[in-house]
Amino acid sequence: MKNNPPLIILPLVVSPLVVPPRVIPPLVPPKCDLNSFPFLPIEIVKFLKSREWVLFNHVEKVAFINLLLKSWHEVPSASLPDDDGLLTHLSGVGRTWGKIKEKVLSEWVLASDGRYYHPYAAKRALEAWLIKLNASLDANKGNEKRWNVSIDSSELLVDLEEALQCLKILNPTSRALENHVLKAIVRANKHIDNYANLSGGDPNINKHNQTKKILNKKEDINASWERNDLTSQILESKRSN
Repeated sequence: MKNNPPLIILPLVVSPLVVPPRVIPPLVPPKCDLNSFPFLPIEIVKFLKSREWVLFNHVEKVAFINLLLKSWHEVPSASLPDDDGLLTHLSGVGRTWGKIKEKVLSEWVLASDGRYYHPYAAKRALEAWLIKLNASLDANKGNEKRWNVSIDSSELLVDLEEALQCLKILNPTSRALENHVLKAIVRANKHIDNYANLSGGDPNINKHNQTKKILNKKEDINASWERNDLTSQILESKRSN
């Protein structure tokens, strides 16, 4: 009788579950350019009492304030590149940056575009961006009346809508948000109606009516908006930790 070799049972190897990191969209629109705004509004008392500032040593404070201020004139505003070489330069602390990077960037958010965003700077950037967009809409409207021509501001209205959505997520109780939402509704209605009249029946009027319809939905600023709430969830999680 032939002896069969012993049966060898290999252990079952289970690969560990890989959970992909949570990815959030940029905190401000990609077009947000505030190079024409020479200052960053800072609430001094709130800033100096913030957990970040209180826990930083003097070198970390230097790096943080350098990054915060320099992020203002980046595009998009309030963001920084995820590049250690550039961050070393922007932080102004030289080789020390590698030792303090994790702590200094603890409240910054790495978004899906590969850039870091600071929520406080992003709020201020969005408010300034809304001012800039509204000024451009006013200028277009003034030129229409002055020269009796039609100017297509539909792209500006889309940018305005995107900025309002971002600010809604970051700071839903912002007074600037409420003011800009109401202004956006009035301006969109007046501009689009006036554009249609001046153009004598524009072939793209459906696009303008669609923009008007979208903005009219924002009369209740506390209504839920379509943009994913994952951003606000992650920011809240960072604050609680």
